[in-house]
Amino acid sequence: MNALARPTEALELATSTLRLRPWQGDDINALCEAVGESMETAGHWLPRLQAGYRHEDAAARIAQCQQGWAHGAMYAFGIFDVSGRLLGDICLNRLDADRRSANLGYWVRQSEQRKGIALAAVGAIATFAFETLGLARIEVVVAVDNMASRRTAERAGGYFDGISPDRIVDHGQAMPAAVYSLLPPDRGETVPAPELDDGAWRLRAYRPDDAESLHAALHESMDTVGRWQGWCSPSYSLNDARHWIARTRLAWRGVGDECALAIVDRQDQLVGSIGLNHWQSDFRMANLGYWVRQSRQGQGAAVAAVRMLARHALQVPELQRLEIVAAADNLASRRVAEKAGARLECIARQRLTLHGQPQDAAVYALVTGDLD
Repeated sequence: MNALARPTEALELATSTLRLRPWQGDDINALCEAVGESMETAGHWLPRLQAGYRHEDAAARIAQCQQGWAHGAMYAFGIFDVSGRLLGDICLNRLDADRRSANLGYWVRQSEQRKGIALAAVGAIATFAFETLGLARIEVVVAVDNMASRRTAERAGGYFDGISPDRIVDHGQAMPAAVYSLLPPDRGETVPAPELDDGAWRLRAYRPDDAESLHAALHESMDTVGRWQGWCSPSYSLNDARHWIARTRLAWRGVGDECALAIVDRQDQLVGSIGLNHWQSDFRMANLGYWVRQSRQGQGAAVAAVRMLARHALQVPELQRLEIVAAADNLASRRVAEKAGARLECIARQRLTLHGQPQDAAVYALVTGDLD
């Protein structure tokens, strides 16, 4: 069996506003107080934080956490502010040495919620998990309706793995759960994505330092890209760009399916984006999507990119069909599909939802032989 690294002592973690430290015997009163005020929030989602929580319960929890530290089985921290007031709890448990993974749970007392405390604590413990313990993956599993914890996982950069049925038990009932993955930070290492070149345009993996160019490209394209893509809106932030780049780089490493490539010119300037997603392995097919920034439209970049990526993708045994689904009124994207050699198969009624409204879509397909 593989072994995870073990901290030599019960160390503390610190941020600019928080102090995370292992639970101590004299934290019993503070823990009871924090739990007592949080029944309507944290208590709603955590069966162990229920009405009637006693000093004996707090003492048993703290003893369990201390034993976990001693045996390397779990790493639980009380979350405190700089004055020493208890704000909540965060814990790594279910450590799997073979898979170098663990579960992460957290809660913040009711009077201190919506202040970014959980987010900061997750960031600190993730650094501890990856750099000290040597974990390769942290899993956050929360009730589907627990939107506060889900938002924390998302803002911390967690990748949404999906809804897992009967994943948790709440008051004796099996319930579905939202599952998120936190992975070590991207240090800019090479990802196993293709690099394709036709002499005029090049497709390459996104790099972390593309975030500002991506953000600028989308903000100049609200009248064109934004008309057809609801996520391209004035609220799209630099942080959104960073998270999306991280997701697509993970996809090329097998986590998720947003396998996107940057479309760049000969000077390596970002022109647009193209990618494969919505993979359906049973049918050996995937969706192909693309966009080009407003200032570079009409130069042939999208057609060239579609042909390059489709030709490459259809050589992979797992793929025999690529679909391009564009709003029926999106004539620019439809012309790209047609110029690239895709065949129109149908107009699918209400196939898309755009800005909350159902839209008919033109469905095009590319199969091996269409690009000869």
